[in-house]
Amino acid sequence: METVITSVEGVIPLRAPRKAVVADLPNGAGSGPVKISLSTHELTFVSDISKIDSGPLSGIEVVKAWQLTNGILTVKGILQGGNLVSIVDQEGKEYIWLNKEGATNYGAGSDAFPLTRGLILHGGIRVAAVTAEHGLYYDTDWDLKFEFTPNSASLIFSIFDDEATRASVRDPFSSGQYLAPGNSQPMSKYPVTNALFTFKITLNEGENFVRLHAGLQSFNPDPIHAEIWLPQTYPITRDSQIISHQKKRRVKDLWVYQGMIKDKYVALDQSLDKDKDYPSYKGKNGFILGVPTTPAAWGPADLLKPLDWPNGGGGILYDYPYRDGEYHAISYGDGRGSAYVTVSNENRPHYTKIWSWGNPDLFNRSEALKQNPPLAAGRPKKDYYEPWGSAYNTGFFEPAEFTKDVPYGWEAFILPIASGLDPQLSQEELQKVVDEHVEPLLTKLN
Repeated sequence: METVITSVEGVIPLRAPRKAVVADLPNGAGSGPVKISLSTHELTFVSDISKIDSGPLSGIEVVKAWQLTNGILTVKGILQGGNLVSIVDQEGKEYIWLNKEGATNYGAGSDAFPLTRGLILHGGIRVAAVTAEHGLYYDTDWDLKFEFTPNSASLIFSIFDDEATRASVRDPFSSGQYLAPGNSQPMSKYPVTNALFTFKITLNEGENFVRLHAGLQSFNPDPIHAEIWLPQTYPITRDSQIISHQKKRRVKDLWVYQGMIKDKYVALDQSLDKDKDYPSYKGKNGFILGVPTTPAAWGPADLLKPLDWPNGGGGILYDYPYRDGEYHAISYGDGRGSAYVTVSNENRPHYTKIWSWGNPDLFNRSEALKQNPPLAAGRPKKDYYEPWGSAYNTGFFEPAEFTKDVPYGWEAFILPIASGLDPQLSQEELQKVVDEHVEPLLTKLN
């Protein structure tokens, strides 16, 4: 196997120093209809959030990447966060949003993210393990092994959540919503799980989509309570639309309700909604919006366009009581898009968390920097859309229970759509396009 030396220029922010265990590439990995090969991926940095718009880059790091290709798609994964950082089609077009303009830590010391150093977001698709808000190990190197057959190839990233791995993040844990009731110990809501979290990325011969599997297996004697999500980042423009058959969405966070819903859209207290009795929502609350949204006063009411959300500091919505239909998709504004395809029904519910930074016309980085903490100032130079999928968690800071020795997990497909999602199309017309692309995949879902 060829050795690729990681190169660094400038200053790179500190992150977890854990050393990953990486298997050797399997025999024959470079031949056959689906190939595995060693490659590289570039991570770029700016010095702090005040430099996101202006630059310059303060550091560039070239890291090892492992590549799968089947002649239709080429994907790359890196150890940091166990992250799928690229999906490229035959024409060389990228379907993942990547922060090429320079990433930096934001939210340090805010208790908004599980580590006190805050979050640094390069983009990609990965498993957020153990906690809400990008998981405990988003900047830790995950272990990697491979599966290789005559007609498929897989990258399998994994990390075991025990005391030693937690110590390896080399950063104090946060408090705030990470605390259990009546317990002031940081991360007390999320004690050590002794669980193995896995993220499997697969390409099969002749398939025009990426197969993903997010998994969790606990070896703890007692039931554990944790979160497991698949966060994704996609490039968007002002013409981009969320494409979904969803009928209702939930606003869980009071700051979201006050900042972008109250007096703008008709919302129902969750305690008055018939689906409040769905087992997954026992003891939970929020506000419920219809889809499409009803305006509270004369004016636009389109929350299907992420960059029209009436807030410049971000917002969160959740599919409720679970995702309706087989997919959650986004158009990029140039005719392309991507669909996240999974099983979701009353017997096998799948939940979606939706993040957007909102309307850029309402955002002022200088004003955002004056806030304490200046979380909104972390908005990257180029916007993205970030949906999260989970088969177990209804919302952030709403852990699910997992018992010993049971293999939990779900299969999902990422389907790039190369054309047909034109900006002038209505939501119904866009749904029809995605429906036609998704339909052939449904029989392949487990």
